Amino acid sequence: MELIFKKYHKSEPHTEKIYLIYDPMQNPMQFTQELFRSISHRNFIQNCEKLLIGPIMDDKKMTARVFDSDGTEISFNSDIQKIFAVYLKDQGYPVTNLPESSGTAHGSSNIQAFGTVYHFTA
Repeated sequence: MELIFKKYHKSEPHTEKIYLIYDPMQNPMQFTQELFRSISHRNFIQNCEKLLIGPIMDDKKMTARVFDSDGTEISFNSDIQKIFAVYLKDQGYPVTNLPESSGTAHGSSNIQAFGTVYHFTA
């Protein structure tokens, strides 16, 4: 089975942060802790700042789950909101009703798609 992850990077002074996005609408498999362990074990998310799972629809509100590279689930912050908004816009999703966000991608000129990463599971 092929799983699709989108890779985005955010340029900051003296550093670049890489984010992976797993879109449940584009993948046949629910993202589970077991899947996370599988991709972590294979160094699939090595050098990634965060892993975003979304969009997830919750009572007509679009949300996402966010994990550090060590598997710890964390809350949205402004950087993650911007990454998620750019991804949604790139994929043609509406960018309104984002969690704790105005739904815009302002200030996102330093965020861009970096490519698609494929992961194969049995």
